Amino acid sequence: MRDKSGVDSRKSGVGARHAVPSRWRGAASRAHRLLVFALCVIMLGGTPAWAQAQDGVEDAAPAAIPGLVVAENVAAVAFPDGITFTLDAETADPIADLELMYRAPGLETYSVELPAFETGTTDLDIEHPIDLRAGELPPGIDINYHWRITENDGDIVETPEQTILWGDDRYAWTPLSGPNVTVYTYDADPAFQQEILDSAERTITNLAESYGVALEQPVRIWAYAGKDDLYGALAPNSEPWIAGAAYPGLHMIMAILPPGETGEVARVVPHEISHQVLHQATNNPFNSPPQWLDEGLATYWQESGRDRFYSHALELAVNGAVPPLRTLNGNFPYDRDGATASYSFSLSAVMYILDTWGDEGMAKLLATFDEGITYEDAVQQGLGISFDELDRQWREDLIADAQQMGAAGSTRFGGDDPGAGSPWAAIGEGLALASGTVILGLVVFIAVIAGLFSVIRSRRHRDEDDEADTAVQWREWPEGLEPPGWQARSPGQP
Repeated sequence: MRDKSGVDSRKSGVGARHAVPSRWRGAASRAHRLLVFALCVIMLGGTPAWAQAQDGVEDAAPAAIPGLVVAENVAAVAFPDGITFTLDAETADPIADLELMYRAPGLETYSVELPAFETGTTDLDIEHPIDLRAGELPPGIDINYHWRITENDGDIVETPEQTILWGDDRYAWTPLSGPNVTVYTYDADPAFQQEILDSAERTITNLAESYGVALEQPVRIWAYAGKDDLYGALAPNSEPWIAGAAYPGLHMIMAILPPGETGEVARVVPHEISHQVLHQATNNPFNSPPQWLDEGLATYWQESGRDRFYSHALELAVNGAVPPLRTLNGNFPYDRDGATASYSFSLSAVMYILDTWGDEGMAKLLATFDEGITYEDAVQQGLGISFDELDRQWREDLIADAQQMGAAGSTRFGGDDPGAGSPWAAIGEGLALASGTVILGLVVFIAVIAGLFSVIRSRRHRDEDDEADTAVQWREWPEGLEPPGWQARSPGQP
């Protein structure tokens, strides 16, 4: 059984389990795709300032509980295995049932463990581990937990809810907080950490000013210095090409942000923050925005790298290979080529909406999803046309753009712009002023040579792309040719 965050509310392991609804549903934040990690409890070589209050073992706050005397109530993190919960308590009446209830703050449903104990006893001495290696809950998040004891006479006694940080304690994390975001790094200088925070806060501001969507819950960003570092914290079945993971329902982001790599900050941080904002702005129990809108908008707000996606969409569309928009409503393919195409077409669809209806139209469209209506109704109410009509217009527009740019010689995306500024164009213009068979022959000869160089260069780029094994790469947009649909933005400007 899974809630909207994609996190299983039941788990296998020691003892029986069952899920129960939260008593505080109204306080739980939405869940849409995946995670929020908080961090861990660091016990190696001293505890950093951010975790001094929670050193991996958390004691219960002293409180009088009628009918229950608690000698010990603690939890200890052992990353990446899981958390061990310990309860040493005595009740006034015999015990019929014992439950350990835990959840991340963003989830609406508890996971429940039924530790083994002697029925009818009044003395509890429990040490119960939960295995989190399968990725049921990502590292970096808070875990709220409490014990519920049912006595033979039906009375129920509960311990106060406590919080433990379940996180990756392999590194000594340092926090930096802004109004909406806290960034955690372990191998970066303060200036780079500040750049990550500024990018995140700037994206939140831009989205609010452009579409009226607001962030209601603060977000945590865990910045890993390298690919291997991040992969050591992800679930075993994670895709090897991802550069980050957003868990909107848990208000958390994990990303590969090597120290000093400002380009990666500009590409990854706005993308993942967009997911967080959109999730919180459209949270409802019935429906969430289609994947093409969520991913397309996130890619659109990247501060770098988006031109590659759009050029790839044109490359695919030049032969009319544009899938129906409905095929992009759900999860994208996991293979590299399929994922690349899906992100590229999603970006182009978002660009078409912004070019046609502007920020106001996008704001109206996003506002409809807060009501939990169908995709067809959302498009009709937000844009004033049917979903099928949006699909048709977008595809026709994309194919026309691809063919028009192809006619201008800019659909290969592997070489220089053959337009203004190209050395071959300059030569062609000079020869066009002359006449005669010899000159015409030279023009043809030069055109052939230029074509050969273009093919060789394009093939070399393609080979380089095939050899890359760390991330998806695309050909750059030709220099000097601005992709349609971009709103010119400088840092700090919407």
